[in-house]
Amino acid sequence: MKLRIDESLRFWIDVAYQAIKWDHPELTKRQLVAEILRRYERRGDAMRYLNSKGKVAWRPSPAMLMALADAEADARADLADFP
Repeated sequence: MKLRIDESLRFWIDVAYQAIKWDHPELTKRQLVAEILRRYERRGDAMRYLNSKGKVAWRPSPAMLMALADAEADARADLADFP
């Protein structure tokens, strides 16, 4: 089964995958991505939904989107402090 994942969520899954792949050499990339999705869902960072074709897909939760927007605003404010 193909995992249908929103592009912005896929980016953060790839970041997490790169961080943990060497800790779990016995697992395939697909298994690690599935585990990361489960962790994100438990934390409230990702949620499942039915896409327009009626298939299960994943997207970032509103809470995750707000946290990312806050982090971006903080980074922009920090950059504004430099001449």
